Amino acid sequence: MPERMLTESEGYSLLAACGIPVPSHQVVTSAGEARAAAGRIGYPVVMKVVSPEIIHKSDVGGVVTAIEGPDAAEEAFRTIMENSAARAPEAAIAGIIVEKQVPGGLEVLIGGKTDPSFGKVITFGLGGKLVELLEDVAIRVLPVTDDDIRAMIREIEGYRLIRGYRGEPPKDEEALVRIIATVARQFAENPQIREFDLNPVILYERGASVVDARIIVGDTAGGEAARISVRAPPETFYPRSIAVIGASASPNKVGYSVLRNLLSFPGNLYPVNPARKELFGRTAYPSVKDVPGPVDWAVIAVPAPLVPGVVEECGEKGVRLAIIVTAGFREIGGAGAALEEKVVEIARRHSVRIIGPNCLGVMMPHQGINATFDPVSPKPGDVAFISQSGAIITTVVDWSLPEEFGFSSVISVGNQADLGFEHYLRFAEQDPTTRSVTLYVEEIQDGRGFAQIVREVAGRKPVVAVKSGSSRKGRAAASSHTGSLAGSYDVYVAAFRQAGVIPARTLRDAFNLAELLASEGYPQGNRAIAVTSAGGFAVLASDYAEAHGVDMVDLPDDVLRELNAFLPPFWNHANPMDIIGDADAARFAALFDVLIRHQDFWDIAFVIAVPTTLADPAHVANEIVRFSRNTEKMVVGCMLGGDSIRSGLRILRSCRIPNFSELEDAFKAVGNILSVRTARSGGSSRLPAPDRCPGGER
Repeated sequence: MPERMLTESEGYSLLAACGIPVPSHQVVTSAGEARAAAGRIGYPVVMKVVSPEIIHKSDVGGVVTAIEGPDAAEEAFRTIMENSAARAPEAAIAGIIVEKQVPGGLEVLIGGKTDPSFGKVITFGLGGKLVELLEDVAIRVLPVTDDDIRAMIREIEGYRLIRGYRGEPPKDEEALVRIIATVARQFAENPQIREFDLNPVILYERGASVVDARIIVGDTAGGEAARISVRAPPETFYPRSIAVIGASASPNKVGYSVLRNLLSFPGNLYPVNPARKELFGRTAYPSVKDVPGPVDWAVIAVPAPLVPGVVEECGEKGVRLAIIVTAGFREIGGAGAALEEKVVEIARRHSVRIIGPNCLGVMMPHQGINATFDPVSPKPGDVAFISQSGAIITTVVDWSLPEEFGFSSVISVGNQADLGFEHYLRFAEQDPTTRSVTLYVEEIQDGRGFAQIVREVAGRKPVVAVKSGSSRKGRAAASSHTGSLAGSYDVYVAAFRQAGVIPARTLRDAFNLAELLASEGYPQGNRAIAVTSAGGFAVLASDYAEAHGVDMVDLPDDVLRELNAFLPPFWNHANPMDIIGDADAARFAALFDVLIRHQDFWDIAFVIAVPTTLADPAHVANEIVRFSRNTEKMVVGCMLGGDSIRSGLRILRSCRIPNFSELEDAFKAVGNILSVRTARSGGSSRLPAPDRCPGGER
């Protein structure tokens, strides 16, 4: 069905049939009809131009309000027609709608659009001109529950106006929930509705009414794609043998870099090159079929036209996984897309799974695998990094080395012709070396499938995501407020949050979050305490906590009594706890002992240590490690300074305790986590941790 916008009268009829309140109305085509209709409806009335080409009616003088009598009705009709003809001469005018003017109230917007990745989404925000001015909107991917809708309503800054602001009585929030639920259900169930704006919806102390409706209908597409149903078995990602097809002795060839990087692989490594007998001291074979033993993985680095034949040979050999680093497939369109389809067809026929094509490859540091052409390899760690950009991977790995940041796996997804984000998430979920996951996302083809799987994975292991494309540049002009405000990036972030994924703006923020969650797990709540020996940082901690939604709790009387027994009499007796600048590691340790005994009143502890002559940073760091290991709560290290604290930082790093060198970054990270989720009630906030802490208790 061709896309078209329903007339306002058609939109009202659709809403009224669902039980949504709309004003009495009638479409007229003459001044006399306007006079008669206004009399039947009852004054005051509003009159608006009806035209599919005029989106913002008031901009062309197509709206007249507060019409109080018959003569005024006729005059309003003539005014609207003249204004529309003068300011929108190309627009087809279907008539003018006369509708009852409802009493004033709080104006809100309810909207919906069809996203190409995630399907149908709804938006909510303040209505009228404020929606574009403030862009204060909340977004949810359908379907939604009533509780989802209540959370959505309360998420916007303007919720204070609904709750009651500066003496104003509260508005009927439950009536609003019912309207949004009805509209969302109709939108989800009706495949012909592509997009809609109900703006404004007037909200009262009791009840609500829609007073403007733009509904776009047409054939709906998007968010319905499905990947191959066959799931990659976990053992696919644990090879005992790897063949490099296209291995080379030439340093300027990709096959050279891949083979060189795999020389430390502890399993069987087979170079494949029909023109060579030996490479890097290893026997080379003319074809993967000539390799004497089984081959689990094949890294393919031959020109694109040769890839189908190579994949056929891999299938005949029984290769489980083909990593195709070669470019020249779907990303170039046309013949490249057809070539990729051919490769996938061959792989499916032989049950060979594919990473890529057009990817950097895969790194599995715990297995000694660097099956990429990146010149450096990362350290082993707890975080799986799955990226849609190979260049991002090489940059991040290079950054990680001086930072001593480790990875459990690094995967470049490439074109995702077969395996995609959802498969790698499932791998990370069951991988014992992975404790949290970071994603770099440019586009997800099957948004619904992704959301379902990542929700399940995030329930077991924390998932953090960076989505590129947050700028407005390049956004297509939209035919509604919702289309312009619920851009692709915003929908991704909303979908992430609904699935329990923590969105991050920058890669550094993402890895800070991932490292913190890998070490400490989800916090059980938002009750926070802070400990410091520097009064200025105690004040800043309070400021940052308020700015990022972290609740600094009061200290219970029994805790105060225990602290007063050993802290100097002039400590601040409050939270954040300023234990005075002469604090040494023993004072920190004694305070930690109190907090370990009284874990019932706090969920998150920020430990802020600064360089002093009295506190050895290594000793303080050891006490932070002990504190973290003896609680089920989140402990956030904030050892601040430069070279003088490096001994402490090394201890924290060796024990997988993240440290924030900027205090606000610590509160920002925790605030981001709290905005999405806390530990599920009744469950531990942490994953079981292996003992990797030299001299420490893990």
